[in-house]
Amino acid sequence: MYCPKCDMEFVDGITVCTDCGGPLVESQEAARAMKEKEQEELLLARQTYLASLNEQLKEMQDKEGGAALEDAVPRRTRVYETKAQRYDDLKSSATAFLCVGSLLLAVSLTCWTGIIRLPMAGTSRLIFQGTMTAMGIFSIVVYLKTLNSAKKLRPEIDIEKQKTQELISWFCDTWKASDIDDKIEDRESLSQEEMSLKRFQIIQDFLVTGKDLPDPAYVDALCEEIYSKIFEF
Repeated sequence: MYCPKCDMEFVDGITVCTDCGGPLVESQEAARAMKEKEQEELLLARQTYLASLNEQLKEMQDKEGGAALEDAVPRRTRVYETKAQRYDDLKSSATAFLCVGSLLLAVSLTCWTGIIRLPMAGTSRLIFQGTMTAMGIFSIVVYLKTLNSAKKLRPEIDIEKQKTQELISWFCDTWKASDIDDKIEDRESLSQEEMSLKRFQIIQDFLVTGKDLPDPAYVDALCEEIYSKIFEF
């Protein structure tokens, strides 16, 4: 069992996190999938809201004689891929290339030694066997390069996790939910979705101005973590 909020594992039989009190899921992979789904849903909600806002701004632009208002709308950012996720992807790709390369070389070897006789002869057979062998060697080379990239990335995982935790702790120690809500005007007239988006944007501003983070996707990922800790429902 695994807590998606605290990133902690528990023995079977426990269903509630002893630290945050939240419900547990069956595995770390399930927690990761849950977080990715939540990020995608929030990103979709943001995009829908921003598209609506963009339409309103265009209408205002037409009414006001063509004033340029597009810059008032935040640009979409990609979904951030953590070092751990990138490492897992590289390991999976390396394993796939190893399996394909090994299979191709094994079949090529049996063809070259005559264990398997192909229904072709002469130049055609040599070209086919040579191509298969080259593809097998290429797959093994890609496997080695991908594995090497994964090994180089492995030490960066803990560094990124520590950096992320430090940034989240710094934010939560500096600002509270009331500090963020106090910066939102006309809160009573906003829907829950609009409140969430405005809170998200304020958290973004605090992070960018306070820590000067260059990657917008990483900032969005941090906002997701911080939002879930500050505004727990």
